[in-house]
Amino acid sequence: MTVNGSYTDTEHVKFKTLPAVKVASCIIKGSYDQMGEVYATVAAWIKANGYKMNGHMFNIYHVSPAQTQNPDEYVTEACFPVE
Repeated sequence: MTVNGSYTDTEHVKFKTLPAVKVASCIIKGSYDQMGEVYATVAAWIKANGYKMNGHMFNIYHVSPAQTQNPDEYVTEACFPVE
């Protein structure tokens, strides 16, 4: 999760600054059931456009179960570091 400002680590939450990376990403609205298909589509796009994966993929949860109980309202960004 991205946060602005400075915060003190707690027992269960650690804050760190990560270096900038170039990513191929896709924003998905809806339930997590479609994530496998989304990942495959982004991976195919990466290959078709001459990029290669460069690191572990990650998700940014713009709207998650913490904000809504309706899976149709989830907004997730799937990010794949590329070079």
